[in-house]
Amino acid sequence: MEKLRHANQLLQWSEQRQLNAAQLQQASERYPLQPAPADWLAQANLILLFGTTVLLSSAVIFFFAYNWPHMHYFTKFALAGTAVLLSGLVAVCSAPQSLMQRSALLAASILTGALLALIGQTYQTGADIWQLFASWAALITLLVLVSKSRACYLLWFVILELAASRYLHTRSEFFWLFASAPMILNLTLVNLLLMLFADVALPRLGVKPDNLLLRVSAVMFIVPHTYGGMLGAWDNHYQANLLCYLLLSAGLALRYYRYRRDIFVLALLLYSAIAVVTSLLARLLELSDGFFAMNLLALFVIGSSVAAALWLKKQLQRQAGVSA
Repeated sequence: MEKLRHANQLLQWSEQRQLNAAQLQQASERYPLQPAPADWLAQANLILLFGTTVLLSSAVIFFFAYNWPHMHYFTKFALAGTAVLLSGLVAVCSAPQSLMQRSALLAASILTGALLALIGQTYQTGADIWQLFASWAALITLLVLVSKSRACYLLWFVILELAASRYLHTRSEFFWLFASAPMILNLTLVNLLLMLFADVALPRLGVKPDNLLLRVSAVMFIVPHTYGGMLGAWDNHYQANLLCYLLLSAGLALRYYRYRRDIFVLALLLYSAIAVVTSLLARLLELSDGFFAMNLLALFVIGSSVAAALWLKKQLQRQAGVSA
């Protein structure tokens, strides 16, 4: 993969006319410009293996859904428990940290959720949906830590986010859009912890460096973070959210610009800042002439967005030059 990244960079420089044909030919002797058959086979093997895992796990879930009225509940539990045990047995018998072990642990994590849903549906425990997701996340935590798989961590992140979101849904009228200030702030802080966990803890837990988990967690964090900041511009009850927005945004911008350059996260923070500043300007111009206020806000959004895009492009080019 590292060779392919170098090849991609060389081709970009060639398109930008920073390399001529002779220089590109000379560089291609060290970094092949096309993937070798072994690279294609390795990538296809990875995709097919994890695709098979997800599809087989989904097939088990749909099997129960389709045949629900035709099976005794003991049969349902036996089949679901057997599926979980078989995936766990495959993981134990596989080589440590192999693709087979990781895919088996992913299957066990998915099927654990199916087993929990089966128990809740059979005995009508009366638990809320967020409790199902929270229990699911808690039960597979050890599996995720052992797997050191980015796919398992991605599943874990999504389940935790669903648990937090569904919990807020039970406390507000419509999802978390009309939730109270403390609830939005709590969701923001939970997602911040997930983001920092993906950034700081995962490499120390033996997970291969990858930006996907960080960027997924950054998106989950930035949505309620920005929403709380925008509400703080209009409603005094959300002043704590606005203050939290200013402090966290400044700290994260410093980290991801100076210490861990990540253009994607910086782009999220920049356009989030544009949204919050636009909300503040709209509040300041609330009593002004409507035509003047709308045009001024439109000019600000367009101008700041263009400036942000140009700055990000410059940072991306500088980062590409340094990595080469």
